[in-house]
Amino acid sequence: MITIKHDNKLTFPSITVPMISQDEEDNTHDGIKQSNVEGILVPLFRFNNFTINFQMVRSMHLTCNPTPQIDLEIDDISGMIKNLDTPGLDNVLYMQILPPFDDAYKKIELAFRVYSTEIIGSIISIRGRYSCPKLFDVVMKSYGMIDTYTLFEQVSNDLALGFASNMDGSEDKRYIYNPNLSPIEFLQKEIRFGGNMEHVFDWWIDFWNNIVLVDIYEEYNSLCEEDNMKIWISPVMHDVDAGAEAEPHEVTTAFTNHPAMMGNPLFVPSYKPVMTGSEITDCNFETYSMDDQECTSLLIQDGDVHHNTVLRYIYGGEKIGEFDYLGQRMAREMFRKKIYSQCIEVSTKMPMLSLIKGDKVNLWWYDINSYMTENADNSEISTNVSIPENEIDNQNSFVINKTISGQYYILDITISYDINDGWTNTFILSRSAEEVQRLNPPENESYQ
Repeated sequence: MITIKHDNKLTFPSITVPMISQDEEDNTHDGIKQSNVEGILVPLFRFNNFTINFQMVRSMHLTCNPTPQIDLEIDDISGMIKNLDTPGLDNVLYMQILPPFDDAYKKIELAFRVYSTEIIGSIISIRGRYSCPKLFDVVMKSYGMIDTYTLFEQVSNDLALGFASNMDGSEDKRYIYNPNLSPIEFLQKEIRFGGNMEHVFDWWIDFWNNIVLVDIYEEYNSLCEEDNMKIWISPVMHDVDAGAEAEPHEVTTAFTNHPAMMGNPLFVPSYKPVMTGSEITDCNFETYSMDDQECTSLLIQDGDVHHNTVLRYIYGGEKIGEFDYLGQRMAREMFRKKIYSQCIEVSTKMPMLSLIKGDKVNLWWYDINSYMTENADNSEISTNVSIPENEIDNQNSFVINKTISGQYYILDITISYDINDGWTNTFILSRSAEEVQRLNPPENESYQ
C-alpha cells in the first residue's frame, strides 16, 4: 500500500474566482451555486497573472507519464488573454481541481511550464509539462554508496516535493553519480538499475506533487484487504445545485456497471480491452563479469504462470562489480511489458481524488443472464450452464462476469474535461496473472 512519507513544501499563487455578487445567495445562475461549480464541476486555471473564466475552457486533458502533462483549449472570445498576456513558450499555467466535500482529500494543485501554443481565431491551444523549482536544472553530484529508496527520497527533498512509497527501504546499494543530468533525466536513468528479480521498481510524480517510488512486483502480485480499500464518495456530485450539499459516506472501492449504481461516482458504463501484443516470455539472461572473468546465468520470469512455455536466451553484456545492474534492468523491462500487455480501460464521470496511480480497486462487472427464459424464476437457469445462486442478481437477472470481475492494479490515470460532456476520469487497470483466487461478489444490498 502506497503511503506518504513526507509532504511537499511547494507554494502556489491563489486562483481567485470573481463572484457575481458579495451576497452568497445572489451568486447563482439558473439554480447553480457558483462556489459549488468552479473547481468541482469545472477545473480552475490561472495563466501567468490572469484567472481564466471557467466558461472559456473548452477542453482539458491531464496525464501522468512519468510526470503530469496537460493539454488545454480555451475560447478567448473577448481577446483578453491575447491582448493582456499573449501565450508563448516559458509561460506558466496553474491548475486546481477541488474535492466535492471538505476534509477528506487534498485538492489537485499543479504548475505547468508551457512548451507549445497554437492560436486559431479565438481558440487558444496550450500544452504544458509539469514544473517545479530546479526540476529541469542540470546537476553534477555524487551520492556515494546508497540504495534506490534513499536516492529518490533525497531528490524529493532537494526539489521540495513530497515522497510516497509502498516500501520503507530497498536493498540495492550501489555507487550513484549524476553526470550532469536534470533530476527528471537522472531518476529515469537510475530506476532502470534498482531492485532485483523479485523487486521491480517504478516511479512517477503524481497529481499531488509527490515523487512516488513503488515496488510494482509486490503490488501487482498481491491482493489487498478490503479494509485497506475504503474511500469516501458523495452520490450528489452530478447535481451540485444551489440547495444540494455533498453528503460523503465510506465505501469499498469497487467499480461496477450494475444499474442500481447508475449516478454513483463508481459507476462505469463500459470497459475496453487494451492490448499491446507483448510476447515477452521467460529468458535465460547471461552476463560476463569483468572481475571474475566468467559468465553468470539468470533465469528471469515474466510473472505469467499460465504461459511459461518459451525459454529464450539473451546475452546482456559485460558488467563490473558485484551489483548486477544488467540483470535488474532486464527483469524490470520484462515485467513492465508483461503487466502492460493485457489491460482494461474504464471511465467514471467525476474526478476520483480518492484514487491514485498504484492503488488497488475491485471491478464487479455484470452481464444480463441470457440463459433465463422469459417466465422462469430468476434463480433457475434454463440451460445446462451452472452458475452459483449467489452470483445471480435475483431482481434484475444480472450475473457477475467472473472473467472480468476481480481485483485490479491501477496502472495509469487520466483526467479530462469537455465543455459539452463534462468530466471523464479514465483508469487503465491490470490484474496479476497469478491471481487465481476470485473475490466473493458484493452483497446485493450494497447497491440499494
